Amino acid sequence: MDWLTEIIKQLQTSHAFVSAVFVVCISILLGHSFIPSIIPQVPDEWKLPLIGGLLFSGTLLLFLIIPYIWKYFSKSINNKTQEVRALSLSDHERSFLYNLAVMIEDSREDFLNLGSLDYSIMNASKLELQEIVTDLSNKGLIDINPSSG
Repeated sequence: MDWLTEIIKQLQTSHAFVSAVFVVCISILLGHSFIPSIIPQVPDEWKLPLIGGLLFSGTLLLFLIIPYIWKYFSKSINNKTQEVRALSLSDHERSFLYNLAVMIEDSREDFLNLGSLDYSIMNASKLELQEIVTDLSNKGLIDINPSSG
């Protein structure tokens, strides 16, 4: 029975072959209904293997497509929740974003090093700013450099 699992494994990696089998089976089975002058009627003894091939290849295609669909919908739901969370900013977060924009505009850079800030100007401790930065990052409004440790 190892040969059966090997065949299924090879079919899962061959997307083009599985897609071609699906299209051919559905074309032969349903083609006569749409184009009777070109595609002849399927003999009764061919219907069962064609339906089996259609179901088998359709199931494999479904298993190949489901992860992409799941990834798309989970990403879109995550983006929508980030948009909703980003709408409700605290006063500290609004103030930090404003100061961040002013400092970045003055420095002409695309980034800001939190370690080099003068925290007395911002009326907040380093820990408070780190919490604000984490909250804004979770809301998707700013990006934290992953190597900043």
